[in-house]
This record gives sequence, C-alpha cells and structure tokens, in this order.
Amino acid sequence: MMNKAVIGVTGYDVSEEEGYGGKLRGNIGQGFSVIGHDYLQCVERAGGIPVGLPVLSDSDLSIVSSLDAIVLTGGEDVDPRLFRENVDHRMGRICPERDHFELKLIEYALKENKPILAICRGMQLLNVYFGGSLYKDISDKGKVLTHNFENNPRWYCAHSVRLMHPVLRDLYGSDEIDVNSYHHMAINRLGAGLEIAAESSDGIVEAMVHRKFKDILAVQWHPEMMSVKYEEGLLPFQWLIQAVKAERDKCFR
Repeated sequence: MMNKAVIGVTGYDVSEEEGYGGKLRGNIGQGFSVIGHDYLQCVERAGGIPVGLPVLSDSDLSIVSSLDAIVLTGGEDVDPRLFRENVDHRMGRICPERDHFELKLIEYALKENKPILAICRGMQLLNVYFGGSLYKDISDKGKVLTHNFENNPRWYCAHSVRLMHPVLRDLYGSDEIDVNSYHHMAINRLGAGLEIAAESSDGIVEAMVHRKFKDILAVQWHPEMMSVKYEEGLLPFQWLIQAVKAERDKCFR
C-alpha cells in the first residue's frame, strides 16, 4: 500500500519580542514558529500528513527532498523591496526572514518537481518569485471591492470569483464560486509564465497557474478557513494530494 503524501506547511515566524507577555505562551527571549490548525487539518482531511516548516535562517532545504509537496500559507505582508518598491504607511507587518526562506523553498521545490499550493500571501510571494509585482494596497488599482473582512467569521463568503482556467473549473465543477477574503495586497504585474486562473468582478487576480510548472495552484482566498463550514474548502488540498499521486505514478512508469 502506498504511503500517504507528506506535505510541508509553512507558517508565521514570531520574534521573541512579539511572543513574550502577549498572545503566545512562553518565557523571555523565546520566539515561535506558528502554523494555523486549519491548514494542518485540511491536509489531513484531504488524505495527507502535514509537516510544519519553520523559518530556517541558514536556508538548508534538504528536507524538501523527503516531502511530497508544499503549502505556502498566508501571513505577513510581502516585503515590497522584493519587487523594487518601498514600504509605506498602508502596510502591515513584514518578515524579511520568512520571505527569504520561502523564496528559497519555492526554488528548491520547483527543482525537485514538488507540487505547490499557494494561499493568499503564498500566492503573492509566488508571483514575486517569478518576477511579478504586487499592489501594496488594492486601492492603488482604483475602485475595487472590499477584500479584507477581518471582523467576520473566517469562513464568511465576501464576494464571488469567476473561474477562468480548466483546472479550477474542473475542480469546483462551476464557472463561479463564492470565497472569503482577507488581503489588502494583490497581484499587479504577473510573473513570468503565470496565468490568471480566477478574477473577482473588480479585476483583482484571485488565482493563478503556471504554463510550465503544471503542479502549481495559487489562490488568493483562504480555502482552509472556508473548510470549517464548507466542504469545498478542501478541494485545493485534494488537488494537491492528487498532484502528488500523479508525480508518483510518473516515477513508476
């Protein structure tokens, strides 16, 4: 019997100053690596085994060889210096160490032909990896929908998105779906080889695939949060598990 897929899941890198005496437990001088349970549970419910990937300062990524796929999760804003812009007052917390680690992680995963599911920040960082840029705030695009609903239940569907690529249409069995929304940055210039796979009615890019690397799926919404109420939240994670199985089948041909 074939073993379950082992899926690496990224997370927050919380500094010692952030953690002590605040929202996290611990002692003075301790930092934390934090991974949302929703991601881990979705991987498990989809049939995989989740493995947390802490930010490694030396970027030794040999562990990727023992993983079957990667989930690039949501979190802090992407450092705009990575796409040759400056931080401004509209931006939230950035974590250059996490950016650096996950960019190396993407590079290594692509070399090893590991499927990648990128969510929210993960999609934005993936776009930057391929040479694209971001809106530091979606207001830069002009009149747009509200895309950041932090005060609502995490599964709350904020707006609809039009599915433009067969991968998503086949996955969801529809041309349009409702999604939650928790972002203020957004895709501006597409990175090399990336294609828009979904858009909201205001033209904000909501999903991407890659023309060369077929085992990449990136979504701007948070399916892992939606999964606590809607089973379709599991679909991107099920896609990832199926991508792993397809890669394994190639090895046995």
